[in-house]
Amino acid sequence: MDTHLYLSCFRSEALIASHLDPESFGRYMAVGTHKLTRGAYLFFEVTKNLKTSFFKLSDLAERCKPHSDGRPRSSKYVSVYRVLEHVELNELGTLYLVSADGRTLGIDAKPYDTSKEEHGVNLYQQLCPLVPLIVSSQSPAQFGKFITNSQNAISVPRMLFADQLLDREEDGSLSGHLPYAERAHIEQCIRELADPEGKQTKTVSRNPNIMAFFRTIRRGFFVADPSGIKHYPFPSRESLEIEHAKWWRSVQFG
Repeated sequence: MDTHLYLSCFRSEALIASHLDPESFGRYMAVGTHKLTRGAYLFFEVTKNLKTSFFKLSDLAERCKPHSDGRPRSSKYVSVYRVLEHVELNELGTLYLVSADGRTLGIDAKPYDTSKEEHGVNLYQQLCPLVPLIVSSQSPAQFGKFITNSQNAISVPRMLFADQLLDREEDGSLSGHLPYAERAHIEQCIRELADPEGKQTKTVSRNPNIMAFFRTIRRGFFVADPSGIKHYPFPSRESLEIEHAKWWRSVQFG
């Protein structure tokens, strides 16, 4: 059986080997087994030719064998520590977003044109290895460079984060359709970034309660490190409603 390598980066960070194809693996991880509870999930397919020696892969074929009755091996954990740090940007393949009922949407990376970045405040949900929700006046490329700069007091080698919607009502308040908790606190954090001489980032929540997460995505997902940034653009609303209608309906509340 063909063995896939998947990088789990939502709920927990792990490198997992599996005989399941991405759609089947996503359903297996989201719907739940005796070990897992039901919930949305997010993972990358990773190239099998990892350059790092951090992971023990030499005996993977032996460890990830089919069950004695011939059933495919759904998951075999390879590592649960500092995983994203040891997977280079060019080793990350398709990103899969899985709804709570196991429907999977695959997104491929595309070149990111920094010249089209817009000025203003952004809402970033950090996903791996950090998890705080922040507002920032930095663009995705600027923020990615900042958070992975080892010269800063706080940094990580590589970061996955999502760019989220900040739609506004006419009075400037956050739009009512956004399912964010503590909306007034988010608005206050945004106001604190108004001073051009002040902070460029502000923590909204250190341990956010993520609700209906996938329907809040704006430009998409970003993986950044000192070498650059990789962008996984979120489909347009029209594409979601026409080409991915079942997945889109299933993520509205979960």
